[in-house]
Amino acid sequence: MNMIPFKGDFIDGRFVLPRAGSERAVSEDPGDLDRPVGEFTFDEAAVDDAVQAARRAFGPWSKRSTKERTGYLIRFRHILKARASEFARLISREMGKVLSESKAEIARVLAKLDSARREEADLIRSTVHPIERGVVGRLRFRPRGVVAILSPFNVPAYLASAQIIPALLHGNTVVYKPSELTPFVGQFIASAWKEAGLPKGVFNLVQGAGVVGQTLVSHSNVDVVIFTGSWAVGSKVQEQVSRHPHKLCALEMGGKNSAIVCRDADFSVALDETVSGAYLTTGQRCNATSRIIVEEPIANRFIDGFLRRVNSIAIGYSQDLNAWMGPLVSEKTLKRVEGYLTRARAEGFEVLREGGRFDCGRKGHYLKPSVHLRRHFPNEPLQDGTYTDDEVFGPDVAIYIVRNLDEAIALNNRSHYGLVASIFTKSKAKFERVLREAENGLIHWNAATTRSSGRLPFGGLKRSGNDRPVGFFSPYVCTIPTSSVERALL
Repeated sequence: MNMIPFKGDFIDGRFVLPRAGSERAVSEDPGDLDRPVGEFTFDEAAVDDAVQAARRAFGPWSKRSTKERTGYLIRFRHILKARASEFARLISREMGKVLSESKAEIARVLAKLDSARREEADLIRSTVHPIERGVVGRLRFRPRGVVAILSPFNVPAYLASAQIIPALLHGNTVVYKPSELTPFVGQFIASAWKEAGLPKGVFNLVQGAGVVGQTLVSHSNVDVVIFTGSWAVGSKVQEQVSRHPHKLCALEMGGKNSAIVCRDADFSVALDETVSGAYLTTGQRCNATSRIIVEEPIANRFIDGFLRRVNSIAIGYSQDLNAWMGPLVSEKTLKRVEGYLTRARAEGFEVLREGGRFDCGRKGHYLKPSVHLRRHFPNEPLQDGTYTDDEVFGPDVAIYIVRNLDEAIALNNRSHYGLVASIFTKSKAKFERVLREAENGLIHWNAATTRSSGRLPFGGLKRSGNDRPVGFFSPYVCTIPTSSVERALL
């Protein structure tokens, strides 16, 4: 495959190449390192140009009717649908996930475009409340202004679009920074919005590494920051934003997610859902299953079935239709995961299935799925930098054996994170108990931790977020609720 030409940042309605001497980088195909996706350059100086363009465009754009703004979304949808196959191949090539996952991701973007202008719009409709004779109270939602969106590499089209779409629909302007690992996915998105005919400055794209993101987050003319990524980076984003009290900040920062398998679980459902939860996207999901907590009476039977299914996972190149799991996104990521696997042994875990690099006939960042076991409840304090407590973000899962649901819930809550918990049981009462007691923002019943819906809010507790759930609740992040007490004098 040929390298893709780099167009530059997208600012004020046109692509602009960074100035001479800017930093240069290469976007890899993580599954075929002999065929890079393309070279790109970046310069944090472009951030100010992008933010100023967005600020200039905000007034005119916010004054347009919702019907007018919806028209641009509909045109974007038509463009995306027509080029869906091309876009899916690009996502898989640049990020490494298998083609079926990329196609499903684009389908979610199309669904988001539909739900944003239908169901989600109902969340922020104006309401009127009588107060006294001749006086009413009215609640309206106004756009906030310039929205900075920093999106991750793992679901690069959907997680970016899920924030861009509501921000634009409700009258905001956008400066979008994609991951430096998926710059050409970002370029594709910008090209589609350009083709949709958005007015100049309404949507802007800046490319680059962390320094570009830091410059964007700290810019005084940004009103909203929406970040999806690791806790380590997200906590720095929050620190920077705290210096600007006017900015709203929404953070989604990963998880150490648990699947609790009770003794009355449907085995087939539990096995299928936990395998997909642990290894979908090669484990590179904030909602991936990190821990499977199994009740002792069924532990041996569950482990045998789980290992049989893991042994059948087909690893391969992203464009290979027979592959179920692709490579990790980078050599840095692969080495980090390998480090956690080494630490697992030192922390007392049994190795049920060895990880290690995998040769699929191409030079890439391939790693075999691994499984670890711990037979006793961890009583040591939570500690950063450990396999037990960190988010591994790779094709690995730890199985814990517990005596009962009390221990299972306690182990689920023993975490710095609080994104997703799933429970597999036929008992609604057990599920409702987990709903009450689990310290998570998302709680599933007989469904993988990776299950989600654009028609539901998405966000976690503790290090997983800052109580600004997005997903279906995105309109609340990019609008200002405004109350009025009104007396009409005729």
